[in-house]
Amino acid sequence: MDSSYLAQAITQCEQAITTDTDNPEQWQAAFGNLGNLLQGRAEFDRAIVWHSLALNRTINLPEVYSQLGELHLLENNLTAALSSFEHALEYLPNSARIYFALAQINGQLQRHEAEMECWYQATQINPELVNQQGYYKLGMALEQRGKISEAIACYEQATNGSEGATPALFNLGEIYQRQGKLDQAQALYEKMLEDEPSSARGQYKLGTIYLQQRQFDQAIACFRLAIKHDPDFPWAYRDLVKTFLLTQKWDEAISTCYAIINLVEEYPWVYNHLGNALREKGRLSEAAVNFQKVCQHRGWEQCLVHDYFFSLDTFSHRIALWSKQLQSLQGQAVNALEVGCYQGMSSCWLLDQLLTHPSSHLTCIDSQFDGKFKENIIKTGAESRVTFVEGKTPQKMRECIPDSFDLINLQDRCKLSQQSETNTQLAWQLLKSQGFMIFNNYGWRNPQDSQQDPKVGIDRFLASVKDQWQAVYLSLDTFQLIIRKL
Repeated sequence: MDSSYLAQAITQCEQAITTDTDNPEQWQAAFGNLGNLLQGRAEFDRAIVWHSLALNRTINLPEVYSQLGELHLLENNLTAALSSFEHALEYLPNSARIYFALAQINGQLQRHEAEMECWYQATQINPELVNQQGYYKLGMALEQRGKISEAIACYEQATNGSEGATPALFNLGEIYQRQGKLDQAQALYEKMLEDEPSSARGQYKLGTIYLQQRQFDQAIACFRLAIKHDPDFPWAYRDLVKTFLLTQKWDEAISTCYAIINLVEEYPWVYNHLGNALREKGRLSEAAVNFQKVCQHRGWEQCLVHDYFFSLDTFSHRIALWSKQLQSLQGQAVNALEVGCYQGMSSCWLLDQLLTHPSSHLTCIDSQFDGKFKENIIKTGAESRVTFVEGKTPQKMRECIPDSFDLINLQDRCKLSQQSETNTQLAWQLLKSQGFMIFNNYGWRNPQDSQQDPKVGIDRFLASVKDQWQAVYLSLDTFQLIIRKL
């Protein structure tokens, strides 16, 4: 039988229930015709349902809409099926069956947000609807979409069984750890290790809890166990070295870094940690070589070629970020200003990578230039395009020409809130429209001195010009805020 007859019958039923609900004879006739048609198609179970609905003197709208949704699915009309089940849900808001159907339809329509929401609502009504693995997958999908409380509920369901709970325990522990609920996270990691004692991930995550709690000996033990169970697990090595640095075990840090380089891989962070440990041992030349390698691994080849000397690396982890966010300035004639230059790592990167146009210029302001700063600038070969200004930062900034800079990088040595506000205000006056301003201490604060909190001063000024700038990038973890003047 031609399916067009079925489509026509479905349409008649929909018209009957939306326009003639006070005319039982009309919708009963439509239901009966649809039942007969289904019986002719050998859809006997469906036919019985429609004949039963036709016999009722009171219209059962939730069931009618549900059955219409099933028929639309039979005809592969997903949009119409979705509409029918949504109508059914209006009358039965606590029906797991309807949410289940909506989840499947939304999934086929690639409406993943709605799909996850329907699955979650269905499981809230009927927890037995999915198994452990289903709850785990649902938890992951919800977590990826930022629905953390719902994800936690799903992960907790996924950990109730006796088998296969390890992934859910891990994910749930990570959420609690991010929320600062360290005791709850620790309990989950310990339970995970009871089930899988040789889990390198479990040992590593337990070690990070101990590290946050500054229980360094326990952290070291966990990281070493993680490495024992998985000798190629890079993050366990990284945090082991980090712990050695925090506890000033310079020799252990150095030997571990060399072991990673020789046995595992040449990660940029290994050279960074190695350089830090060598500096603390007074081996500055060796430290500088390792900081060159960090920069090389992060895409700044000239750092090694030009043989820059940096005994401290406060910049290389920002190379990828700056390369991406400042890409629009590439190849342009850029007038840039840096406030706070240290040994010039960011200054040299700018000259090598961004300020390559012959008309580009860099002005460097610092209260006192490091002895290696000018030596490094000379090595760039672009010294003629650099102006050195030494003295008190606010005073020297006031001497600059207003609205003259395309890019301003603020990393002043003084981190007092008041001076940060003053520097931001002065930099704002110097920045051109559409120019970029970078704050490198945004979110850093001294827990022993509440006055050393640059973010407070920066926010205070930016609030006064709130409609005149837009945020380009923000990361409190790396103390970075990049804005653009409108």
